[in-house]
Amino acid sequence: MLAALVAAFVTVFVAEFGDKTQLVSLSMSSRYPPRQVLAGTMLALALVLGLAVGVGGLIAEHIPDLLIAVVSGIFFLVMGLVTLAGREVVDWKLQPGKAGFYQTVILVFLAEMGDKTQMAVILLSASFGRPLEIFAGAMAAMFLNHTLAIFLGRKYFSRINPRLLRQGAAFLFIAIGLTTMIISLLQSV
Repeated sequence: MLAALVAAFVTVFVAEFGDKTQLVSLSMSSRYPPRQVLAGTMLALALVLGLAVGVGGLIAEHIPDLLIAVVSGIFFLVMGLVTLAGREVVDWKLQPGKAGFYQTVILVFLAEMGDKTQMAVILLSASFGRPLEIFAGAMAAMFLNHTLAIFLGRKYFSRINPRLLRQGAAFLFIAIGLTTMIISLLQSV
């Protein structure tokens, strides 16, 4: 039981460093309140990892990884282009409501679908046969990993000119979208 939890924690924690979902959390935390970003991130990750643990086999069997990656890639490209095309500079820190929460849920959910950490959770769950322990270990790793990203994003990136942040975020989203699609297409060949 403890072995499954530890295996999931270590695997996911290491795999998530520098991953696109961590970069999304980092980027979003420079624009929105950290609690909104962390809550949105954790909800999206719980949904994705819950799918991985509960019905991972069905996802792999019925929805091609390439399709998931291409849809996610296109979404990130569109988000990047929309962000880049924005003409007014907005003080993201002062945005009212839950915009950061909802945007983070959508972006992290799409970024994590078919990602290496989701695949690792599917394989760990199948190997250990202990879905709850795998889910708990993976979520603990994600919480620690993304809390670090959000802290750094809020502390350091919030001091940068909002126009530069918007442009940086736009290029980050475009790079994530292109990378997702290119790697997926290369792996399918």
